[in-house]
Amino acid sequence: MASTSYAATEEMTNLNRVSRLLMGPCTDQLRDLLRFYIPLASFLTVIQREKLRLPRLTGPQWNLILPSCGVYSGNYNDMDISLLYILLRNLCGIQAHNMGWGNIPDSTDRSVSANIERIRLARNECSHFAGGMSKTEFNRIWSNIKGAVVDLDKYLGIGNKFQEKVDFVRNDTMDPARDKHFSDQLLEQMKEIENVKKEVDSLKRQAEKEDKQHKQKMQKLESSQHGIKQMVLELKNDYIPPNVKVIWYSFG
Repeated sequence: MASTSYAATEEMTNLNRVSRLLMGPCTDQLRDLLRFYIPLASFLTVIQREKLRLPRLTGPQWNLILPSCGVYSGNYNDMDISLLYILLRNLCGIQAHNMGWGNIPDSTDRSVSANIERIRLARNECSHFAGGMSKTEFNRIWSNIKGAVVDLDKYLGIGNKFQEKVDFVRNDTMDPARDKHFSDQLLEQMKEIENVKKEVDSLKRQAEKEDKQHKQKMQKLESSQHGIKQMVLELKNDYIPPNVKVIWYSFG
């Protein structure tokens, strides 16, 4: 019984540790990456110019970057992984990795976009471990995240800034009560993403339905036009004198 309890605690500790890494150092590194591409002083200009290129955002995300009253007054520290990913992908001119944005990158692809993708995917994957994470899964996910962080450190030219933070979180003492909020925060982000997906799917279904109805109306209209044309031809044949028909058909 004691061993079962310990195993469950260890698995939750693994989940909390990865969540802490993602919500802390990984998010901070993506913020630095956004600062690298879009200095804070240029953010308002870029957002105003490129806002139509952004995909559907949540209400809170829009209110953060384009508030109805005033302008964005933060320093990127109020942006989470979801929003950072969207901005980096759509506004920074970063070339898509070899499998394309939104997909699992090839393991040999160490490009900036591939490493951004790995952090996003690790965040998404963690949401499936609500009951805890095994040691095997923990080591696999941690290794993927650390590799991405090391590559992005090199790209930013900041030495081992975030790699050192990764190593610190890996070896730091974890307190279940203190650190549970990291996994709770991660799960909350995923709920918001699911809500957006459901809304987008609903809009897509509605658009498909309206498109189908439009096509049906066009088919009926074309059928009606064909019927009218037939009636006109029949009237021509029935009522137009032969000599007039010759003149009529000569014009086409």
